[in-house]
Amino acid sequence: MWGNYTIGSDPELFIFNRKTNKVVSAIDKIPGYKDQPFTEGLPEGFGLQTDNILAEFNIPPVDNVKDFIKHIEFMKDFIRERVQGINTNLDVLCQASSQVPAKELKHPQAREFGCDPDYCIYREGPNEVSAAARTNLRSAGFHVHVGYENHNIDTSMLMLQYIDAYVGIPSIIYDTDAERRKLYGKAGCFRLTKYGFEYRTLSSYWIGSPKRMQFIWNQLMRALNAFEQRCILPDSFLVRDTINNNDVQTANALIETYSLIDPENIIPD
Repeated sequence: MWGNYTIGSDPELFIFNRKTNKVVSAIDKIPGYKDQPFTEGLPEGFGLQTDNILAEFNIPPVDNVKDFIKHIEFMKDFIRERVQGINTNLDVLCQASSQVPAKELKHPQAREFGCDPDYCIYREGPNEVSAAARTNLRSAGFHVHVGYENHNIDTSMLMLQYIDAYVGIPSIIYDTDAERRKLYGKAGCFRLTKYGFEYRTLSSYWIGSPKRMQFIWNQLMRALNAFEQRCILPDSFLVRDTINNNDVQTANALIETYSLIDPENIIPD
C-alpha cells in the first residue's frame, strides 16, 4: 500500500525592480547552477540557483504544511535579502509570467529552456518547448514533489490524474494568468522521480502568500485522499482542456459536481 507521503518543491520566481517596475535577470545576482546549486549558509536540504533568468530554489521534503510554508518563506526572504544587498530597489516577484525587457535577455543562459524534458499524463512522449520561447515571455513554476512508499509508474500516473483534478482545476479559478502555458505548465505536466513524481502544472503565483500555499497543500491532501478512496474523477480530457484553456466556467462546474474543493479550505487572497 501507499502512505507516508512527503511533499517538497523547487519553485521559481522573478527578480523585480520596484523603481522601474520591470523584471530583471537573476543571472548576475543569484549564485548557483543546475548542476551545482548554492548551499553556503543554508540549512541541509535547501539550495539556490538560476534557471534561465529566474531564481530557483529547493526545499527539503516535509510531511506537514507548517514546515512546507516555513521553508518556502525562508527561501523567499533569503533571496530578497541577497538581491537587496545588491540594489535596495530589488525584490522577489511571485507570479506566473512576465514580458522581460530585451536587455535582460542578452546572456546565453536567457535562451536556455528546460534542463530535462517533462511529460504529460494525457499523451506519450516528452513535451516540446513552444515557439513562445523565442519571445520575451518568461514563466515561473511552483513544482510540487510527491514522495510515497512503494512508488511505481502506474500508481504515480493515477495519482497525477487526481492531482490534476483536485489541484489543477481549482488553481485556474484564482491564478488567471493564461500566458505561462504558452511555455510551460499545461495540464498533467510531470516528471517521474526516484521517490515518486513532480507535478509541474502550477505557477509561482501560489507561493505569493502563506494562504495560497495552505490552499494548495489542502487540495493536494484532498487529492491523495480521493486517490486512496478511488473517488470518481471527471473525464480526463475535459480536465485537460479546462486547465489548458483556462476555462473558469467549466472549472466551477466540475468543482461543484465532483466536490473538488473542501468547503472548509482557506480561499486564497
